[in-house]
Amino acid sequence: MIIERLSKIELEAKYKINNEYRKIETVRCLKTLLNQIDFTAEIVSIEDSKRLTKVLTSLKGKALNISESKLVEEIIKK
Repeated sequence: MIIERLSKIELEAKYKINNEYRKIETVRCLKTLLNQIDFTAEIVSIEDSKRLTKVLTSLKGKALNISESKLVEEIIKK
């Protein structure tokens, strides 16, 4: 019984770590895209998710994936 519970806790922890690792990779990707912008000449709004998504999509050259879109939403909320 204890081993089963520990195994479940371990599995949940691994799942969380995996999700956070993917989130870190997504953050790195968006940071790389944003580093292409000259912020002394351009203003990038973090108040409007549609506008930020449009900027990032333009920089990426294709649509954002689900993880990237979720991260944009998180950026806007903070």
